[in-house]
Amino acid sequence: MKTIRNLFLLILVVSGIKAEALHLSSQTKISILTCSPGAELYSLFGHTAIRVCDPAKDMDIVFNYGTFDFQTDNFYIKYAQGLLPYQLTVTSYKSFINSYISDNRSVWSQTLNLDSLQRQRLFDLLVENHQPANRTYLYNFLFDNCSTRVRDIVAKSILQPIEWHLPDMHKSFWNLLDEYLYRMPWVKWGIHTILAQSGSREATPYQYMFLPDYLMQGLETATYGNKMLAEKQIILYQATESTVYSPWYTTPFFIFTLGTVLLIIGLIRFPSGKLLHTTAFLLFIASGLIGCLLIFLGYFTEHPITAPNFNLIWANPLNLPAAFFLFRKKRSYLLQLYLTIYGIVLLIGIPLWFFLTPAVPMASLPLLLLLIYICTRLKQRKP
Repeated sequence: MKTIRNLFLLILVVSGIKAEALHLSSQTKISILTCSPGAELYSLFGHTAIRVCDPAKDMDIVFNYGTFDFQTDNFYIKYAQGLLPYQLTVTSYKSFINSYISDNRSVWSQTLNLDSLQRQRLFDLLVENHQPANRTYLYNFLFDNCSTRVRDIVAKSILQPIEWHLPDMHKSFWNLLDEYLYRMPWVKWGIHTILAQSGSREATPYQYMFLPDYLMQGLETATYGNKMLAEKQIILYQATESTVYSPWYTTPFFIFTLGTVLLIIGLIRFPSGKLLHTTAFLLFIASGLIGCLLIFLGYFTEHPITAPNFNLIWANPLNLPAAFFLFRKKRSYLLQLYLTIYGIVLLIGIPLWFFLTPAVPMASLPLLLLLIYICTRLKQRKP
């Protein structure tokens, strides 16, 4: 019978019934759930959700702002453009916690210190947010995500200013992201290549809370009026230890350095025009495609902090058309001029790898040096 009632209440919420029709009892507890990072890219930075538990009504449900639908029309195009709609969904607490247990991800709970009116107001706002016309929002990784949505709707329900006491650690957005990327060096290299110099700007402690772990830390000391916003955190599920590190010899810096050294030695040892031009062609195609991606993300999408991107110094989109002129019997004046200008730009760009790290990842420096060598050899040799 209890399960049937719980299911019935869940259906009422999910079906979009008006918030005023559901009145919470005095036994209700509303808590913030924080989930540890997962192995998938979309779960790399953890997750935040809101649990509403009312024993008097046999209701125990979770509001989740982090849901997206793979069946969305043009899913991958919208994902690439930063236009993928996310949704607020509602599920049973049992289903929610079991999914994180099966993924071996820790879950913490912090019960909000709210009176009955504030609890009802927060619940009403959540139910209203879940109405079909309101549940979808345009996800922004840094400024409008599952963590910021939870923080903001809690603040809206209290009707009093919340004092957040997170210490200012003078961290940039890069510093904050890197706390989660050390286990995945190739993902780190990719993100550092895609995101731009503006990620180096210092974030405010309030902005730290786009990350679930920092929202959890903020809730530990946050106050409103003369009250603590949340009770002490408790752990609902402790994941088993599973430390995964990439060996140093599989990191991008080592692979790119080794590849650069071997290619240069090979080109010196076998100075044939065919080998040089084949190497240059493949390198120009790869760097040109990366450059096209950076231009697309920086100027034709809604993704934050993707422009200006100094990685375009080496990943130049013009490398793509230039690659197809390398094998022409008579090299054009424009190609010669391009190789000269591109080589000079690469040389001038070397200091950036020491002054603008991590906006230009150190792992890409060997690629830049290889491109300089290739441009120099191409200038010196006729096809």
